[in-house]
Amino acid sequence: MLLETVSSVRTLVLTKAARQQIKATRRQITCAVSLASLVVGTFFSPISHAAAADGKAIFNGTCIACHGSKGEGNSKIGAPNIAGMEASYVQRQLAHFSSGLRGSAPNDSYGAQMRASVAVLKTDADRAAIASYIASLPQVKPSASYSGNLSKGSTQFNAVCSSCHGSRGQGNPGMGAPSLIGVEPQYLERQINAFRSGQRGANPDDKQGGLMKVGASMLPDAGSVRDVVAYIATLKP
Repeated sequence: MLLETVSSVRTLVLTKAARQQIKATRRQITCAVSLASLVVGTFFSPISHAAAADGKAIFNGTCIACHGSKGEGNSKIGAPNIAGMEASYVQRQLAHFSSGLRGSAPNDSYGAQMRASVAVLKTDADRAAIASYIASLPQVKPSASYSGNLSKGSTQFNAVCSSCHGSRGQGNPGMGAPSLIGVEPQYLERQINAFRSGQRGANPDDKQGGLMKVGASMLPDAGSVRDVVAYIATLKP
């Protein structure tokens, strides 16, 4: 894939090495996800109502203080809106926080808070239950406005993001790429910058994070990140 983002000041060209790295990482992710699906059998299964019911009790005891009773988040403390996030993605991130794949970087204060919070989730069953409950919550419209150059953002999204997350941001379960629709823009901006800086995705065991790190590095500056996030914020189901 050749990346050409044309603007009045620069043209971005995706190097051959970067293309090869992306392709290699995608193959690794596809194989890993396929194996996990065969072994676990329910990695991308529909939400279990029983699991969601059990997850509600865990959510109420663990998550409400920061993320709110409806999963609406709290921008004052940097807690994102999580209502309606995909169960498989939430479960994977909870596991990463528990294992230290995410939230262990020295300058990741938000991640450190999450690691402390999820320490009470002792088993995969706990994480699956709470993930199912979060996925069952109706999505909440982001409370804060967000601006950027939508034309540039569209170009960058189609060049960098759509091959994994889909042309409409709908995600790709086969690659472990979550839907971006309805994700809080401020949170999304923070995470893209975390991937750009190496705060996320640096651990070789984090295959999806590694791919995101490569993709995020193609956005050359903070303005480009804002533009692509502003465009993502316009996407509808």
